[in-house]
Amino acid sequence: MIRRRTLLPNQYLLLGFALIILAGSGLLSLPFAHHEGISLSYVDALFTSASAVCVTGLVTIDVAQTFTIFGRTVIAALILLGGLGFASVVMTFILMLGFPISIGKYSVIREAYNLGTVKGTMQVVKAVGLAALVFQGVGTFVEYFIFRTSHEPLQALGHAAFNTISAFNNAGFDIQGNFQSLSAYKGNLAMNLVTSLLIIIGGTGFFVLADVTKARRWKRLSLHSKIVLSMNGLLLLLGTVVFFLVEHISLLSAFFQSASARTAGFNTIDIGSMSDVGQFFMMILMFVGASPGSTGGGIKTTTAFALMLSLGSMISRRDSSAFKRKINEASILKAYQVLLLALLVIGFGMMGILLAEGGAFSFLQVAFESVSAFATVGLSTGITTHLHTASKFILIVVMFVGRLGPITVATSIRGKPSSLKYVEEKVFIG
Repeated sequence: MIRRRTLLPNQYLLLGFALIILAGSGLLSLPFAHHEGISLSYVDALFTSASAVCVTGLVTIDVAQTFTIFGRTVIAALILLGGLGFASVVMTFILMLGFPISIGKYSVIREAYNLGTVKGTMQVVKAVGLAALVFQGVGTFVEYFIFRTSHEPLQALGHAAFNTISAFNNAGFDIQGNFQSLSAYKGNLAMNLVTSLLIIIGGTGFFVLADVTKARRWKRLSLHSKIVLSMNGLLLLLGTVVFFLVEHISLLSAFFQSASARTAGFNTIDIGSMSDVGQFFMMILMFVGASPGSTGGGIKTTTAFALMLSLGSMISRRDSSAFKRKINEASILKAYQVLLLALLVIGFGMMGILLAEGGAFSFLQVAFESVSAFATVGLSTGITTHLHTASKFILIVVMFVGRLGPITVATSIRGKPSSLKYVEEKVFIG
């Protein structure tokens, strides 16, 4: 009798994301997806699809000058599927149609949003659907009037909808043309604040949004929500101050770049002209990224918090605790595993690109590009369009791992459990 092999929840996620990327690349390769006379290679179509599904925003071609309305609509749809999670989108439609959901499907959702247990899964799914509808709807309405000052009504609506979807899902794609992102709106207070707010809300995490809506008071919030909100505020403030002092830009621009560096990928200043200090600090913000269960990437704010807490407890010789709660050892161990895996993915990605490019770009440029890809940010010093084909494939893999999470990818490799037991022995570390 042949045993049927079932896939693990994380394997379903890997397969689902891969299929969506391939389907997206096929749609973007269609003749009517790009303007007449534009030559689009399949590699660039695949890269664009991967970047959209992984909500990164790195592009090898000018989106505005390359794709038609159909192509841009496909990209927007891919961003929605990638940002909200295709599993969550499917579950939302199943709920709307009134069909029952099995425990197996709950597990896929739990894996997609890095939830510890099945408990609260449907609360997250409902928060995802509600937040996506409300915030993107309001964002589109507000930004329509901003774009209306320089565009025709239909064009302004298209720009507003695309920009809102890209911002809320922390994708960083823009259709302004000439890779200018939102630099034309550098001094526009409304555009900066609305886009930043969408980025911050999308990167906060749907579990936190649901918790805040339910609790409404700081004391009633879960430990997870308190950590996320505290880290968000700290990193946003720190980034604003550093960019303002180091890059000598306006406070509004510093605030916007601080918010955007947390996996969104929009820019109102030239990233390539920033100082080495500014670029390096931006890499730190990108590496930390957003929060679990959000549309953003990076190692996540909770991981960074757990790592700092662990180091602090080692120095002070106290338990790893915060907000009158002790962090369990399993969470601390997982934080270090995420850190190590992230560094390995970025490191090998950098080595591959450096070998493929043969010294065409500086170490800092390649490092910035690799971190941006892994953290699904999309910010670039301007080298993406000049990369060789091999480097593009490397970045696709890095983006893919970064979006799904290194732990999810690593644990998708199914091995046979061992029954062997060994004698424990101490190893000298450090």
